[in-house]
Amino acid sequence: MAKSNADTQRDKRAKEKVLLERIGAEKRTLIVSKALADALDVLGKRHDFEEWQETVSTFMINLAASPAEQSARFASMSRPEIVVCEKWSRQLEEFAKTRVEI
Repeated sequence: MAKSNADTQRDKRAKEKVLLERIGAEKRTLIVSKALADALDVLGKRHDFEEWQETVSTFMINLAASPAEQSARFASMSRPEIVVCEKWSRQLEEFAKTRVEI
C-alpha cells in the first residue's frame, strides 16, 4: 500500500528527530542569507521542488551526525575561483532585473 503524503512527512520528521537527538541538537528555524534563500528559490523553481531549505537542513544534520572522517571531504571541498566574464555579468544583471534566464 502506498504511503500518504502525511505518512511520508511523519516518517521524515521522526528520522530527523532521531538524528537531532543523536547529535544533541534541537530543531530551530533555518535562518539563511538572502543570497542563499534566493539561490534555493531559483533551484526550487527550476526543478519544480519546493523544499530546498528542508533538504539543505537535512543534509547539514546528517553531515553533523556522521563521523569526522566522513564529513572531512565536505569540509575540504575545493572552492574554485569563478571569474565572471562580461557576457555572464550582463546575463546576471538581466536575470536580477527580470528573473528570466537568457
